[in-house]
Amino acid sequence: MVAYIPRVDDPEIPPPYNFPGITIMSFRLPAALANLQTLCDQLLNIGTLADRGFEYRAFTDFVDMEIVTYPRMLFAQTPYSNRGYASQQELYFRFFAWKFVSVSGILIPEPVPDLCMPFMFVDNSWSMISGRNVLGFPKVMAQFSPTPVLNANPLQISASALVLKNFSPATMLDWQPVVKINPSAGPAPIPDGFWPWIGLGAQIADPFLNWLLQEVLANLPIAFSTLQLKQFRDASSPTDACYQAVVATPFTPSNIGVPTPLPPVTITVEKYDSLDIPGSLGFPAGVPLQPVLQYAVTLDMSMRNATNLFVNS
Repeated sequence: MVAYIPRVDDPEIPPPYNFPGITIMSFRLPAALANLQTLCDQLLNIGTLADRGFEYRAFTDFVDMEIVTYPRMLFAQTPYSNRGYASQQELYFRFFAWKFVSVSGILIPEPVPDLCMPFMFVDNSWSMISGRNVLGFPKVMAQFSPTPVLNANPLQISASALVLKNFSPATMLDWQPVVKINPSAGPAPIPDGFWPWIGLGAQIADPFLNWLLQEVLANLPIAFSTLQLKQFRDASSPTDACYQAVVATPFTPSNIGVPTPLPPVTITVEKYDSLDIPGSLGFPAGVPLQPVLQYAVTLDMSMRNATNLFVNS
């Protein structure tokens, strides 16, 4: 392995990071388990099971769409800790994935599930570049209108990204709304539990996983990990990756506030040829959806160094 060549103007700042006083607005949407498993197979179950030694499985039929406000993103390692801080708005879709480890040919689940975030949007270019290149998060640039504000009532936000509406030589890459949050007359579900495990206690089909899930909820861990595919396209061979790995990134929340209800809303997620979130997650596109759970929570967050679970070579 060769040493990384740093530059003062390089936005690829490595972890650890600290995120004090973040605010999360969370909206739970229906999803198709088969679609989530397809994402696990595409993004996490790369290579062969024999080489990896593990397999990830989706086990819920919902995703959580969350909007996160970061007042201060602190670089926790010198020399970056002495250079300043950043702030951002972020929107992502996440779902729970369970890791099964191969032991003598038998797949055994780990004690705690992880989180997979197949779609992420931020309004800070340094966060986008560091998130993608250092950690493998699939971050893309976004615009939020208006800027998300906690306790806004009515709650109305539009998040836009650069997309190709239709694949055609005449189509120009342009900003289009991806997610629209609009006020609703319906009741707002009451949150219960601790983030990010809020509302996870529903029954699941597999009896053993259901028992294991209840054990997790009875002994909530103070940390969790996200999972993502980090890869770089080979410049000389556009169909090949010159680097490809499954990365686990540990997060430690602290000072978690009591979750509070949000005003009732509907969530509409649009579909474009270059960005089909509804098709990937398994819910209708362009249709206002009533969240089955929605709440806001404030907390502090820290992120340590990531781990390569498997490098596909």
